[in-house]
Parts: sequence; C-alpha cells; structure tokens
Amino acid sequence: MQLKYHMVTIEDLVPAEHFLRKLEAALDLSFVHEETAHLYSRRYGQPPIDPVMMVKYLLLGFLYGIPLERQIEVRCADSNAFCWYLGIDLGERVPDHSTISQLRRRKPAFRKVFRRLFEEVVRQCVEKGLVSGRLAVTDSTHIKANASRASEQEIDVPEEAGNYWKPLDAYEEEGLEELKQRTRKRRAKRTKQVKKDKCRSRKKVRRTDPESGCMKRPGKPNGFYYLSHQTADPDHGIITAVIVTTGDVHDSRPYLAQLEYVHKHVVPLKAAAADSTIEFWRKKFAQNVARDKACMEKLEASGWNTLVIWECQVRNDIFSQILVGYFLMLNIRNNKAPRLK
Repeated sequence: MQLKYHMVTIEDLVPAEHFLRKLEAALDLSFVHEETAHLYSRRYGQPPIDPVMMVKYLLLGFLYGIPLERQIEVRCADSNAFCWYLGIDLGERVPDHSTISQLRRRKPAFRKVFRRLFEEVVRQCVEKGLVSGRLAVTDSTHIKANASRASEQEIDVPEEAGNYWKPLDAYEEEGLEELKQRTRKRRAKRTKQVKKDKCRSRKKVRRTDPESGCMKRPGKPNGFYYLSHQTADPDHGIITAVIVTTGDVHDSRPYLAQLEYVHKHVVPLKAAAADSTIEFWRKKFAQNVARDKACMEKLEASGWNTLVIWECQVRNDIFSQILVGYFLMLNIRNNKAPRLK
C-alpha cells in the first residue's frame, strides 16, 4: 500500500498573473475599517465578519457579472482565486449569502462604503496620471427597472424648478459678493417670500419599484428605467463621476453638479462635452431647413426679398451687420417689409 501526501496552500493554487492578484496589489481597502467602525458594537454580539471581506464579496459579483448573492457564494466555494482574494483558507466556510443581503437591507449606511471605494479608485488614477482634466465627457445609460407592469398607476406630483436654478443662484450670489468687495455696495436681500407655484402634473409610477421613472426619449425604449449619468476622462476612459436618477430625469439636470464635483474634488477641468441623440437632431434640423426653404420660395414668388441671418452672426460679425443694414435700406426703398430670421 502506497500513500501519497500533498502539502499545498491556497497561495500555491492561484496563478501569479491572475487578475485578482493584480487587483489586491493595486487597490487598498484599509479605509473600509474606518468607514464602518461606527456600525459595529465593541461590547455586544458575536465577532463580526471582516467588513473588508464583505466589500470584496460584492466587488467580485460586480467584476465577474454575478447578479445574486447566492450565486456569488456558490462561485466562491469552488474558486480558489476567489477564496484567496477574500482571505479564506482551504477548508474554511464562505460567508452565507443571507449575511450579505441582510447587510444591504438593514445597514443603508454601509452603501456609502462603495461610494468611498469609487472615490478612492479615482484618486489613485489621478495620482498615476490616468486623469488629466483636458476634457470631460458626459453621457447617460438607461438601466431597466425591476418593476411589474401590473403595478403601474398615476399620481399627482407638484411641479418644481429643476436643479439648474440652484447653481445659477449660487453664481449670482458670488457675483454680488464680488461686487460688494469692489464697490462696497450690495443689492438688498429679498425679504418677501416668493409665492410658490402650486401647479401639479400627472406622473406614472409602479408600486413594485416606485423609485424608477417612465422614460420617453427619441431612439430609446419606452418604459420604466433608471439613468446612470457618467462623466469620464477620454484620455484613458476613466469614469470620474456617477449620478443615478430615475428614467424621467433629463440629462441636463445633474450635468452641472457633476462637472462642479469633478472640477473641485477630482481634477481641474479645461473643457467639457456632452452627448446627444445625433440622429434625432439631424432629422429635426433637416426638417427645419426644408420648412424655411418652402417658406422663402412662397415669399419670393409673391415678390418679396428674403435673407436669412442668424442672430449669432449679427452679434459678432461686422460684415453681417452691414449686410443686414443694406438689406433693410433696399426693402424700404422698394416699400417692402423684410423677412429676417
């Protein structure tokens, strides 16, 4: 009878070039203990599972496209690389999936850890020179909500001013303060309360997922979705800011807030750009050109003189201003009223 023994450790079972080894070396998660210290009691209860392990647990599910905690548990149980990354030795049990799901449900403050994780990764990218601030591009991605169609209903919601007004008010306040420093005069603050508009509108919601919104956009599917508004640095494709809203929120509403966050807290920006529905606007501009052409042909057939001048040309182009003046004089002499656009 011959016996054979193998002396191995989990360190030997994970290849040296494995992705998780590179991730462990590049990403420092020590800040998780500081962020979650107030969530645990030092005097009562059983010894908790390491919060860093739980963050890694969910991070594995995101990186490898595993949608459920139960599936993450099964994958960790049969993957030496996953166990090595979680700090679980051979023979030790993987944390139960219910522990992770209950953590997400009962500890909403734990979600802030993942926001800090995102900020920490962006900070390291800035330190490594992967984010330059030369240009910031912003676009949104629609994510289908897990909502039942049978639960759809309409509710009344008050109409409020968008977030666009808030930064404008802040800019105005900064301008007034600067004017006060220069001239020692400042416009009196408004003391009378502005009467709020009590207009209401109808909005579709679904009881099974009330946080989602009904999206209706050209070129996009109709239904209940979420929108992930992402700002990225195009040099290396690094996402620097993310805001999630309901599907019925226009991209312009969180846009300024995102740019200000990146400019003040990530890296100073030199330029910014945003995406749009190119085919929709191309079709719209073509319809406008055809409409204007048909209108001009009708006017010219009636004996009118027509000239198309854009307002932006008149503002900055002296030649266009002279041309408009000459055209006005020509029509006045002919007793014809000009048509300007």
